[in-house]
Parts: sequence; C-alpha cells; structure tokens
Amino acid sequence: MIRTLVLYESRYGSTWEAARIISLILGPSRRIPVSQFTEKHRDYDFIVMGAPIYMGKIHPKLQDFIDREKEWLNEKNIVLFCTCLDGSDGLRVLRKVEDDLGGRVMELGVLGGRLEMDRLTEEDFKTLKEYLSQVGLPTQGMDLFSQDEVVDLALRLIDVRDTLLAKLPMEKLKEEVEGFLKEHNTCTLATSSPGRIRATPLEYHYSQGHLYILSEGGMKFANLLSSSRVSVTVYDEYKDMKSLRGMQISGQALVVEDAAEYQQAVEMRGLEMEFIRSLPVDLKLIRVDMEKVEFLNSKFEKEGYSTRQVLNF
Repeated sequence: MIRTLVLYESRYGSTWEAARIISLILGPSRRIPVSQFTEKHRDYDFIVMGAPIYMGKIHPKLQDFIDREKEWLNEKNIVLFCTCLDGSDGLRVLRKVEDDLGGRVMELGVLGGRLEMDRLTEEDFKTLKEYLSQVGLPTQGMDLFSQDEVVDLALRLIDVRDTLLAKLPMEKLKEEVEGFLKEHNTCTLATSSPGRIRATPLEYHYSQGHLYILSEGGMKFANLLSSSRVSVTVYDEYKDMKSLRGMQISGQALVVEDAAEYQQAVEMRGLEMEFIRSLPVDLKLIRVDMEKVEFLNSKFEKEGYSTRQVLNF
C-alpha cells in the first residue's frame, strides 16, 4: 500500500483547503503543515507539497523545509503544487523548486488562489500592492480558487501514484481478475444522472471483459438513458485486513438490443430462450464493457507486490 504525506503551508487558507481536498482523494494519506513534520513522517512513500506563491516566491516556510530536508526529499517521489493569482508565475516558481530538488518531482500542479484585501495585514497589503503593480494585476480582491480544479489535480495524482505500484505481470493480473470475477456472481452496479444516483445489487455473468446482467427493469435504467458511465463493485465479505479481496470496475453500460447477443448471454447463464419467453415480464440485458479494474487483494503483498493493482482493458 502506497501511503501519501501531504505537506503544506498556507497564508490565508486557500492552500490549506487545497491540501485538505487532495488528502481526502489520495487516501490512505496524512495531511500536516510543514511545522508539524517529525521523524515518524519519514516513512511515507509519496510526498505531496503545496504552498502559496507570495511575491514571486514559494512560501518561505516550505522553502526552508525543502532546504533543510533536501537529502531526504531526494530519495522520495514528490509532487509540488501551489496556489497563486498568476498561473505562469506559479509554474515558473514550481519549476525552480523542481530544479532545486534534483529531478525527483513527478508532477507539478498550479491552482488558482484567493486575494481578500480586508484580511491582509498592513505590511502584506503594502508589499502586495507593489508586487501587483509590477506584474500588471489590479490592486483588488480576487477569487481564482476552484474546488473542481483541485479535484482534477488530485485525480491526476492518483494516476501518477499508481505508477509506483509494485505491479504483477500483466498476464498474471488479468488471470487473477478474471478468476475472481468468475468465482463470484453478485455485484453492486452504480449508475447516475443529474439529480439521481442508484446503487443496485445484481447477479452478473462475466465473459471476455464484459459483465452481463439480466434485469426486469427499474430506476437504474433511467440513469443509463442519461449516462452510460457506471461503476461496479465485487467483493468478499470482510474478515480482517490480512484477507481483503474486492474490486471496483469502471466502464460503459448499454442495454443490449441485438437478438443474437441477447440469446448468447442467456445461454451463458445456463438458461433457454423458451424459458425467458415464458416469463410474465420482459428481461432486459445490460452489458458492462469494462475499462478499468482496481483490485485490492491482500495476497498480492505476500507475493511481493502492491496490495492494490490496476488493470486497464
């Protein structure tokens, strides 16, 4: 399991909020200001550091931390992010910090910040007024902070972090995924549309990258008519942390109209079309085309691999 440490420094709260969101999405993680860093935090695998840009420089407390801990940081996988009012200036500063760290930085994230004039100290107001004049920005309050922007960065960082996984060989992982799906037959299908969300327990049959689900109908179809994007979970009952097994599947779902494919899916379930036709209601067929599987299996760690494995179809 890759554990993330989110280190931040914030002046007026925007970077604190960004760090909070990033930590929520990147869990398992720990979020602390740099002033609270201690020896116990040195074991984290993935280090995300963020601070505001102030007068064309990274916050001095984060810069001091980087200068002091450069030897330790040079052995870590690092992400840098900042909040700022001028994106190009923020990127320039982050690239300078990246150069100082010697090439272990995996990603840079530039986020919009806030400027609330009535919260500035007198000294900050005077200094900032001079700086804004130099860079051609108005001396007035600004709110460039976007929660969606922070969420997008955090989701991007999950993909970055996944490159650090001790991965099973692809063929072995596919075999494990398919074996797990074939030994189970019940899933939870999550669908959504504007104003609606639904998670439905259903029986499925797996075949060659697809889940086939027979259903009498229901509210999930209202969502599928709006969006084909779905998430599916299949898992064992929880016993303890040493025997975790479960997966989350992302993909596209469609209602099968083709008669030949419908019949094939029915026969894969061990049923006959004569029986289906004899039922008093129509059975609809949903086919989920799997795109990504995130498989959590404690067994993998015992074999020297990461507990969490990702398979793209």
